Amino acid sequence: MTIRSRRRNGTYRFVPPEQVVARAVTYIGDVLLEFTLTLTGSVLVVWPDGEPGAEPLGAAALTAAALHRIVDGLFVSVGRGDRPTIESSNGHRFRHSGSSVPGPRTRRFAGVCTIDLPAAGDAQHPAVHGSLGYRLDVTAAAPSDPPMLYGGPLWPEHYERTLAAIGAIVLAPVPVTARLDHV
Repeated sequence: MTIRSRRRNGTYRFVPPEQVVARAVTYIGDVLLEFTLTLTGSVLVVWPDGEPGAEPLGAAALTAAALHRIVDGLFVSVGRGDRPTIESSNGHRFRHSGSSVPGPRTRRFAGVCTIDLPAAGDAQHPAVHGSLGYRLDVTAAAPSDPPMLYGGPLWPEHYERTLAAIGAIVLAPVPVTARLDHV
């Protein structure tokens, strides 16, 4: 994860890490479902500060605060097993653009997340503005799965109904390493 200084007034470009930033795990019957969220791109993060150039927190704390503002309050809502949606209690707008099956037990849903969060008045709650690409991977496994003899996807026949049965699940932030680069 990188935050690059844009100006000396507390405005940074936030680039999420190239790793999972939020996840959830649940069982439905004998099926284990794991949800992992990865973000791509960059957004602007503006910290409220008393004077230009002031850094209210250290580098690691700045990136943690930015990521927390982005992933806090996210949940996956499933009305249909072939198209879950990500929703946000903070008002982020997630637009689904497609899905794929990258592995026999994994279904990938992708799209764009638009974020427009005002600052909440302290260094822990910076303003965040912009759009990020997202990838939501849902991996399923059950003891009753057939052997993987042919390497074909199991999703349509085995997991879509199970996924639709969850209703909704909260994504929890995952600790990530952080870096702050002044430009």
